Amino acid sequence: MIGKPPTGAAGQLETHTLCTLEQLCLACDVEAGWVIELVEHGVIEPAQPAGSTWQFASFSIERVAKAKRLGRDLDVNPPGLALVLELLDEIEALHSRLRELQTRDDSVR
Repeated sequence: MIGKPPTGAAGQLETHTLCTLEQLCLACDVEAGWVIELVEHGVIEPAQPAGSTWQFASFSIERVAKAKRLGRDLDVNPPGLALVLELLDEIEALHSRLRELQTRDDSVR
């Protein structure tokens, strides 16, 4: 599961802005080979079709930065990062759904 773009909060990156592989690497201070591994394991995906120059939605910067921190702090490899980030995305979705249901329940009372 590829991470979803951030929504609604002030200060978050625009989702329609694209960055190149080089820009992504510079922004996150990572090697291109490592980003390619993240793509291969489904952590992020290029916004452009295969065969063209890879471009990434700007929210990929946040995702790569998070993957870098997890990899560094917990010594997690790219396949493990894919799993950890998928689980974190699922937890975030469940929390969001819970808040939605609590709000709906509060409005019924």
